[in-house]
Amino acid sequence: MIISVASGKGGTGKTTLAVSLAQVARDAAYVDCDVEAPNGHIFLRPSVNRRTTAYRTVASVDEARCTWCGKCMDACVYHAIVIAHATKRTLVFDELCTGCGVCGLVCPEDAIREVDLVAGQVTDGTSDGIATREGRMDVEAPHAKPTLKATLAALPERTVVILDAEPGVTGRVVETVRRSNVCLLVTEPTPFGRHDLEAAVAMTRHLKVPIGVLINRCDIGDESVRKFCRAEAIPVLMEIPFDRRIAAGYADGRALLSVRSDLREGVESVLANLLRLAAKGTERC
Repeated sequence: MIISVASGKGGTGKTTLAVSLAQVARDAAYVDCDVEAPNGHIFLRPSVNRRTTAYRTVASVDEARCTWCGKCMDACVYHAIVIAHATKRTLVFDELCTGCGVCGLVCPEDAIREVDLVAGQVTDGTSDGIATREGRMDVEAPHAKPTLKATLAALPERTVVILDAEPGVTGRVVETVRRSNVCLLVTEPTPFGRHDLEAAVAMTRHLKVPIGVLINRCDIGDESVRKFCRAEAIPVLMEIPFDRRIAAGYADGRALLSVRSDLREGVESVLANLLRLAAKGTERC
């Protein structure tokens, strides 16, 4: 069973809850899919078992075969290829190239091939019986998607796999949530929280992934998030009040359940309800 944890905006407590779900599940794996800024390791402190390199593909031109016809330049929608007729050179801007391969298909001289460049790193480990995986893009890599693709390529073989998506509703979040059987959307009861929750709900419905909502810092803000969930028949699985102890623990790298062990039963209930939502979604399919 694969559970994605997402949020329409950053700072809602998404990673806090993703880590907590992994800690209460039996035979669980936690996968940090926020490859631009992974931070689940701060709370789980895993022992590293393996590191593998993620690669991105870019175009490379064989100048000896190139006739500077310009077909590759015209076909590249990312403007990653420029023909310098004055110097008779074909320039490829690696930071713009997405490795789509179109330039190679249209080249009449078969002068373009694809080469691999380092995109990031995928780290596997364990933490108190939890299998962990973290994708982290290289500082100089222009795109995060190749690292995310490598992170999701072979998920740990556990009964429950928690995918901690990046914030927002980007294409990378779509790729993460698409892999899951059910999604937990973590939000906060503010106008910004509702606005971004609406976008996240629209995304999950497009993907036809069942959802549940968790409202963090539930005693601040207004009622707009609850009204939205009631109107849209979205189950609110748990509400967590604002607590300075949780914030202080987060700043100190302490997981939620180590600060508030009394919340464990509530998180277990969230996990059980997510599994039920996933089962109902499978039945409808």
